Amino acid sequence: MKGRRKKIQHVFVYFVMLGMSAFLIMGGMRQLAMTHELRTSINQKQKEKKALSSKKKELEKAKQNLTNPDYVEYIARGKYLVTKEGEQVFKFPSKDN
Repeated sequence: MKGRRKKIQHVFVYFVMLGMSAFLIMGGMRQLAMTHELRTSINQKQKEKKALSSKKKELEKAKQNLTNPDYVEYIARGKYLVTKEGEQVFKFPSKDN
């Protein structure tokens, strides 16, 4: 009886250790998956930040240009065809069209 009881205890301990090992491995796999997700997210956010930084520089340059009266006149006359009094505007098609 003693030998059988000891054998059952050994089998029980083996299964408990096997279960704990599986639990630890699955926890480690979850952590690896989460780490991968976080790294991917960080890379994506860094790319977004770089794009937004570039856009911000463009907008700051445009803002600075809008304080220049000559530039504002250039845009108003060229893009929106604003004319001075008594002036006529002729718009020619580009060579590309």
